Amino acid sequence: MTEVNRIGLLLKHGYDGEPWYGTALSKLLANVTAAQAAAHPIAGAHSIWQEVLHLIKDRRVSCRLLQGETVAAISEEENWPEPEAHDPAAWQQTLAELARTQTALLAALDRLTDDRLEEKAPGKPYSLYVLLHGTIHHDAYHAGQIALLRNQSR
Repeated sequence: MTEVNRIGLLLKHGYDGEPWYGTALSKLLANVTAAQAAAHPIAGAHSIWQEVLHLIKDRRVSCRLLQGETVAAISEEENWPEPEAHDPAAWQQTLAELARTQTALLAALDRLTDDRLEEKAPGKPYSLYVLLHGTIHHDAYHAGQIALLRNQSR
């Protein structure tokens, strides 16, 4: 098995599999309602919806870097956006976009070979290997935050 394949398995497990650390991201979000997603059960914390929008933004940036694009710095407002609407349809669209970013990440990974993993991400001081593992770690970190928020919203 190649390193790219192992990274792909980690991405798959973290999103919709059986990660060693707990519940996969899509499974954490499966029964969250729009009202729960929009709630702020912990003072000063982001909502589940904001967490998911943040993950979408980060995954889009990762995909662009994997495709060889240079990505400008992202503002705090772009990095932590508020949902445009708070209704069930908008929440389902957000979840669908998260799923699309998973498909896009795996597609970008399919075009990558092990010998390219040590290449620098365009305009960044780190390699594609570090970018990919950073995405996996970032997803796991925010999955934990989502789990905490979800438990507080019940």
